[in-house]
Amino acid sequence: MDDQGKRLILAIVISLAFLFVWQTYFVSSPPPPAEEGPAEAMESPAAPDQQAGVEPPGPGPGEAPVPERAPEALKGSAEKRIVVRTPLYSTIVTSRGAALQSHRLLKYLQDRKEPESFVEMVRSPQDGSLPLSAEFIDAGGPMGFTDALFVVDGQDLVLGEGQEASLAFRYRTAEGLEMVKTLTFSGDDYAILTDLEILNLGVNPMAGRLSLTWDPGLEPPAGEKVGGFLGGGKQYGYQGAMALVEDKRRKVKPKSVEGTQDLDFLPQWIATTDMYFTAAMIPAESVDGARVKKLEDDRIGLALTSQTRLLPGQSSSMAINTYVGPKEMVSLKAVDPLLAKTIDLGFFGFIAQPLMDLLNFFYKYVRNYGVAIIILTILIKIFFIPFSTASHRSMRKMSKLQPQINALKDRYKKDREKLNQEIMVLYRENKVNPAGGCLPILVQIPVFFALYRALLGAIELRHAPFAFWIVDLSAKDPYYITPIIMGGTMFLQQKMTPTSADPRQAQIMLFMPIVFTALFLSFPSGLVIYWLVNNVLTIGHQYLMNRGDKDDQPEPEADKKGKKGKKKKGAK
Repeated sequence: MDDQGKRLILAIVISLAFLFVWQTYFVSSPPPPAEEGPAEAMESPAAPDQQAGVEPPGPGPGEAPVPERAPEALKGSAEKRIVVRTPLYSTIVTSRGAALQSHRLLKYLQDRKEPESFVEMVRSPQDGSLPLSAEFIDAGGPMGFTDALFVVDGQDLVLGEGQEASLAFRYRTAEGLEMVKTLTFSGDDYAILTDLEILNLGVNPMAGRLSLTWDPGLEPPAGEKVGGFLGGGKQYGYQGAMALVEDKRRKVKPKSVEGTQDLDFLPQWIATTDMYFTAAMIPAESVDGARVKKLEDDRIGLALTSQTRLLPGQSSSMAINTYVGPKEMVSLKAVDPLLAKTIDLGFFGFIAQPLMDLLNFFYKYVRNYGVAIIILTILIKIFFIPFSTASHRSMRKMSKLQPQINALKDRYKKDREKLNQEIMVLYRENKVNPAGGCLPILVQIPVFFALYRALLGAIELRHAPFAFWIVDLSAKDPYYITPIIMGGTMFLQQKMTPTSADPRQAQIMLFMPIVFTALFLSFPSGLVIYWLVNNVLTIGHQYLMNRGDKDDQPEPEADKKGKKGKKKKGAK
């Protein structure tokens, strides 16, 4: 073998050795072959972005990355209670359902005799449900947020005026549906802002209804006595669920509700209310429905809802402001002007509200609502003096014509048409207007009814003392002294009022004081004081007018002749 052959063999050996070393130490082994998947997955074409060599876009705003599998459930280990105290209320929030377990109003007592018996707005819940519970209901039913143990971010809060703070609660189901509930409290008003966010962190789409509830209502359970004419309870007026629709109140009564049902309207607010307090939920733009639930004791639970569909990685939110406090005009308007309509002042509300404003104005100076009622009654009476005077004079003229009217009735008792014609002639000749006695009184009726309605349910009178034995102007007189005196003044007023009625009608009218006295026995003392003072002022006014009528009457001829005779005899 020549040198050229030797060099060729050596080159081959060196090349093979080099390839062996390179393959062994520098080239990694190929990955094992992937398992064969479904035919559909294998045959599916690549996305356009992948075909073009472009990286696919990430999740959009408000969307989380789509996971390969649902994350683990997130829940609290034990129930935790957080106390929030402001100058207006003290509330306890439980991590079970992230709901209100207690909410006491620190400026209002349940019992005037017990200093620490603050009004409780969470009224004996049923079935474990609590106010401000939230739930997500899909095709399979509730997801269990109402009873879930939330993880809470926050601790006990003490807020002063001008301060605000929040508590955040989180819970995630095994399917990857996570709820974040944030409750925001303020030291300046009675509102609690609830922000709900629901996130689909799972791998499957989810569709359902997100809801926030106030359950149960504030109205008393069925069978509990809340009002009445003779010896009934302290409270009057409507108590239950109501809603504001197109600026008009709609009552939702238990007899109109069966089980759980959707309302056929979207309210501006929906509330549960009693005589003096209310819990009203004000929806945000994301809310698209409302529903009510009738409980076993006929109370009504409320809910605002939002239909939503969540793809994996998507989220949805809902914000609701809830007023939980007194039906006090200033406090209600501070949260939302529309909440003022939770106070029902009746048909003459446009008159009642200015009268209540006047009452509160007087109270600022006299610091006694009983005295303020008396001042307001005097002011109203002064305003209506011209009308009362005109009515009195007209009735006096009618009374003087009564003998002639009776004579006409005897003469034309078989001819009703002729009798009416002759009576009208008599009225024209004496310049008497038959309606003159009624019209001035009709002008006063709206004001009387407006003030009556305002005082009947005014929270300002609740536990407000007056004097002596009257220690609560919103409660009945415990000894029935003021309503009995009022009945006596009403009887005296009727006796002093000129009347053209026949004796039988006059006797029937004398029963009116008895009826009114029985009616007022259980009415609030503040209302009885108003009616009593008005009667006393009316009696004084009638006395002065009756005395003026006697002074204006001409002396009878016999009296004049007698006086002249006495003068002549004395002259001799």
